Amino acid sequence: MRSINKKGQVNTLAYSILSLVFAAIVLVFGLVISQSLRDTQTAGTDAYAAANDTLVGLGTFADFWEIIVLAIVITVVIGLLLVVFGGRSKR
Repeated sequence: MRSINKKGQVNTLAYSILSLVFAAIVLVFGLVISQSLRDTQTAGTDAYAAANDTLVGLGTFADFWEIIVLAIVITVVIGLLLVVFGGRSKR
């Protein structure tokens, strides 16, 4: 009978958490840099408009943060359920 490593699914949780933290850091730094770039430009110029559009886009992306975290949590839970209940059949 083949043994199933149930710890493998839990170990992927650490990578998911690290990915979320890294994405949050990139999002925050992107917002700070874009805002600094926008503040150095004169209002009404193309550079100001582009930096402002970037800020609006990144701000909209932040609205979906809860959905992204929920999707990762659901993936881990479904993976754990498949590991726990998937190995009960006799082969």
